[in-house]
Amino acid sequence: PDLRRSARYRYASITIPEVNGSQRKLFKNGRDLEDTLTAAVIRNLKIVQDRSKVIVLDAEGSRSKGIARSLRKLGVKQSYLVQGGFRSWVKEGLRVKGLKPETALTILNEDAEAILEDIKTSPIQVLGYGVGLIAASYAVLEWEKTLQFIGVIGLGQTVFRRVASYERADDFKQDVRLLLAPARIGAQAFSWAAGKLESNRVGIPTSPSSSDVQNRVLQAAAKHESQPSDAEGLADQSPESTISVSENVDLSEA
Repeated sequence: PDLRRSARYRYASITIPEVNGSQRKLFKNGRDLEDTLTAAVIRNLKIVQDRSKVIVLDAEGSRSKGIARSLRKLGVKQSYLVQGGFRSWVKEGLRVKGLKPETALTILNEDAEAILEDIKTSPIQVLGYGVGLIAASYAVLEWEKTLQFIGVIGLGQTVFRRVASYERADDFKQDVRLLLAPARIGAQAFSWAAGKLESNRVGIPTSPSSSDVQNRVLQAAAKHESQPSDAEGLADQSPESTISVSENVDLSEA
């Protein structure tokens, strides 16, 4: 069978051990002995483990059943056979190849053929690939917008998964408290900074509502009222001068 890609490294060709006539007479059933020996060879392969799935393929399917049964006795629980053997494989039209040494070039050629077979697409798939290529080109050219778009989608998925994980109302309240915690800390920091900046460099409180400023204003007002102004002094002296002048006037002429 022509196995390609990863399956190429998962098969092994096993030669059935031969038991001659004299040795075969020592056992009741020489056929079972050969099947057991073949199963033991398969079981000792490095790629075969207890949980491995082993598929036995022989020429016509006549020997694989006994070998698969012996494998199960040896601990390989998942042992199967190909019904009809290699002839059935060919009859079904599956890939076959001649027995010739493989080179790196032939392996690469087979892998390339397998890839081309896998990418045989319909017109709808071609259209989808074209749209995907255009979208990828735009994403590369506008990579900043692409990153922003990816970030928005990621944030939305995170929020959706978080909300979907809520089991009760307390979970939502806890998340709200966590979201408001930075704002609360910022308000406390602003209040603390305002308290520190309330005093100026000289040490005089600059707040209009402070008691020191009010006392200073009241003291200045009281001092200003206790000292009369120049206008008031002139107003007090004018009547006295008028009376003195009037006393010296000769009223007989009037």
